[in-house]
Amino acid sequence: MGTARILWLVLMVGATVPTQTDAGFDDFIDGYFPLAVSISHLMHRRGLTFARLTLTHAPIMHIADLHPDAPVPLNITAGRAGMIDQMVLMVQAAGQTCRLQGHASWRWLDGSETGRTFDPQTRLAEPAYLQGNAMRADEMPPFDGAAIQRV
Repeated sequence: MGTARILWLVLMVGATVPTQTDAGFDDFIDGYFPLAVSISHLMHRRGLTFARLTLTHAPIMHIADLHPDAPVPLNITAGRAGMIDQMVLMVQAAGQTCRLQGHASWRWLDGSETGRTFDPQTRLAEPAYLQGNAMRADEMPPFDGAAIQRV
C-alpha cells in the first residue's frame, strides 16, 4: 500500500495528529465538503485553535441550493466547477466552527467571475493538499470582516 493511500486512510478515520505551535505542517483536507467544514475537520484533527494555511491548485465546485451537509451527487449535471489557484488563510477554530480570513486567487471554468470575496461554503471538488503553521492567539491579526478577498 502506497504512502498516499496510508495517509488518506489515516485522514479518513479522523486520527488526531499533535502539532507544536512553532512547527509547520503539510496535510490534506476533505473533498466534497464546504471549505469551512473541511478546514474545521483539519483544525480539530490537529488540535489547533489558530493557524495560517496555504492551499494551491484546489478544484472547487458550486451547486446552487445544495445544503452544506448534503452529499455531492454522483452525477454532477448542474452547477459550475473552478479552481483555487492560491489561497492564504488565517483560521480561528471554536468548537465545530471556524472563522476564515485571507486572500485568494480563484477562477470559475465557465468564465463567470462573481464577487470580490470567496464564499467559505464553496465545496472542494476533491481532497486538497495544504501547508500550514500553527499559531498562538497573539500572533493572529484581528478578524476584520472575516472574509476571503480576491487578489
